[in-house]
Amino acid sequence: MARVRPERKGYDVIIYQQHVDRLKKMQPTVDSGPPREHPLSNKREMDKRREFLNIEFDNKLMLERLAKVIQHKSIDNEIHHSVDMHAKFKKKLGLTQKRVQMQKLTVENQRILKRIQEVPPAYNHLEWEEDAKRKDHIKRCMALYPEYYERLDKEKIQIKKNGSPGGPSSSVGRGTAGSPMGGFDKSK
Repeated sequence: MARVRPERKGYDVIIYQQHVDRLKKMQPTVDSGPPREHPLSNKREMDKRREFLNIEFDNKLMLERLAKVIQHKSIDNEIHHSVDMHAKFKKKLGLTQKRVQMQKLTVENQRILKRIQEVPPAYNHLEWEEDAKRKDHIKRCMALYPEYYERLDKEKIQIKKNGSPGGPSSSVGRGTAGSPMGGFDKSK
């Protein structure tokens, strides 16, 4: 039973009780439930399903036909013996033609190579080496510290004899006080 206020008595209590019952049974005025189903709303899904079933049926038929073809040799796909022999002959003929062409190209390349080798060179490497020696001599004469080149010469001789340079204290290529560029060491 619903809670009743003390000032309600008699008929007021009955009216209030009816009011509470109506509130409990009352339906909402705004429909907040799921929308009602329209008869045509499902048509698109039905069409998709029908199309899918048609595709499945066609695939099934195609697979059955393929299985039948594989089981029974109903297709004449074998190459006749004479056609096969003709294809092999043409292939061999093509290979011999390629071989002849390759031999011609090889002979021609050898002729070209021989002509190239017979041409005298335009550059003389002996002159280049002599020129490099002259320039090295001039560089050594102009050097501020000729000891650097003397040490290089000693290390080259040692490498030729032993196969290893003068140890970890060698200063080849370091650009230190003994460099040909004229660097200096403040500690000296």
